[in-house]
Amino acid sequence: AMAKMRKVTTVRGYGSFADAQHVVVEETSGPAQDKTGSRQTVRFKAAIIAAGSQAVKLPGFPWDDTRMMDSTDALDLADIPKKLLVVGGGIIGLEMACVYDALGSEVTVVELLDQLMPGADADLVRPLQQRLAKRYAGIHLKVKVAKIEAGKKGLTATFEGEKAPEPQTYDRVLVAIGRSANGGKINAQAAGVNVTDRGFIPVDKQMRTN
Repeated sequence: AMAKMRKVTTVRGYGSFADAQHVVVEETSGPAQDKTGSRQTVRFKAAIIAAGSQAVKLPGFPWDDTRMMDSTDALDLADIPKKLLVVGGGIIGLEMACVYDALGSEVTVVELLDQLMPGADADLVRPLQQRLAKRYAGIHLKVKVAKIEAGKKGLTATFEGEKAPEPQTYDRVLVAIGRSANGGKINAQAAGVNVTDRGFIPVDKQMRTN
């Protein structure tokens, strides 16, 4: 409604630069953002790039199984899993773990490093971990999820590490190991815009690209 009031045209779809004055949009429809096959070209004098980021997906996991979730999927509550494995003990992983724990899931958290919320002050993390340890089925530090296999009864995770637990089967697995920038996915180089190998777009103090 606000966009219409201000005569802003909204186009829903996947955009990529054709050159320094045109963006090609592959239009989408529905909540799954399926491509419709329709394309349109939008001409501009100036463009604001705000492509955001997306969840990092570990290779080798059965991502075609709907029981595998990233942090975006976890917000779309199809059901409350009885047993949930959270891969990644950072802020996003713990945030979602707390939500599902409150909703009744039996939560297990696995973190590759030696503390929850890596990078945060250990003295602050310690009382949080003590509190969570009383609520969760398990918190495993310095442990890696080596493999996840999809079966009829759930997703079976195999772990590696000094104190790795035995393989367990879960109703759902949430992978929350961080996010990656989307700058490399919009064909910015066609507009002459510099993008780093990690998908970040360098800007100056006024947020201008090169």
